[in-house]
Amino acid sequence: MSHRWPLLALRGTAIAVALLALAQPFLAGGFLQGYYPMLKAHQIAAMILATFVLLAALAGVLVWRLVPGAKAGAAIQYTVLLVLVTAQITLGFSRVLLLHVPLGVGIFVMAEKFAVDAFKVGAAGPVEPAEPVGSAESVEPAAEVTT
Repeated sequence: MSHRWPLLALRGTAIAVALLALAQPFLAGGFLQGYYPMLKAHQIAAMILATFVLLAALAGVLVWRLVPGAKAGAAIQYTVLLVLVTAQITLGFSRVLLLHVPLGVGIFVMAEKFAVDAFKVGAAGPVEPAEPVGSAESVEPAAEVTT
């Protein structure tokens, strides 16, 4: 059975989450600049973002359970992000902008970092480091100098 499809699902949803998180400040900025329909677009994009974060969390669980050697990191990260996005939506509808704006910045940073992390999951493990310079095996005896 191929273990590639859960990784593709995680990476696809991670990219969607990152792009949706990137779009949010532009939509909010358009509203603040006076183009008022952008507020509705900001709200709709938030709901779509929450849906994709949920899908990413589910994909993280699939990766954890189906990909040999994968850890629960992506599932945990996207579950935490889902809680934060839910709080963010609640704060936005309540117009608590004092918390909504900085939390949005945090969500953006997390979404972008998690997208990068999604492409590290399932990658080949770290290469064994070379023997450290100066270890006993790597040091050759110095040639004798005669004068």
